[in-house]
Amino acid sequence: MKQTTSTPIKGQGALAPPQLKSPRRRLVLKICVLILALPVVFALILFRIYGVDTHHASRGSIWWPERGRNLIPATATDITLRRDLLDHYATYTVSEKDLNAFLDKRFACPGEALDSFSERSPANPREFGNAIGPLGWVVTEDTVVYIYTASNGGAHNYNHDTKTGLTYQSSAYW
Repeated sequence: MKQTTSTPIKGQGALAPPQLKSPRRRLVLKICVLILALPVVFALILFRIYGVDTHHASRGSIWWPERGRNLIPATATDITLRRDLLDHYATYTVSEKDLNAFLDKRFACPGEALDSFSERSPANPREFGNAIGPLGWVVTEDTVVYIYTASNGGAHNYNHDTKTGLTYQSSAYW
């Protein structure tokens, strides 16, 4: 019996057998994927916490820490929240009577009574019709402003439309 061998095609040499990947190369690849995945997961978590507006029917459904929840009146409804690193913004509906009762209780100095209704001020007329804050709340001619400073130095602004009950809150923490 005669054995024939094929001759390689012109320009091609004999093909080398496939090389097996080394275990070390696989380990390095896994470590690189893990190192790249950690910042992506971290960024997604931060986006979920700080980059998304959340909507709530009432204050009871807000999952934030008490520090943020206790700055919103308990009777507020139709709440939209945005959280920032050291701030939060909210829009909600609440009656002026309930808002005043909340502010009187929340920002009164110990042993002293607060009359927030008498401390309110009208909105700046130059802001009428303009959107303020990151939630785009529009200032109307019926807007009154309440400004308070917390014991830790945080600033809290409440813009309230007396006719509709719509309120925009901007709170900064320290």
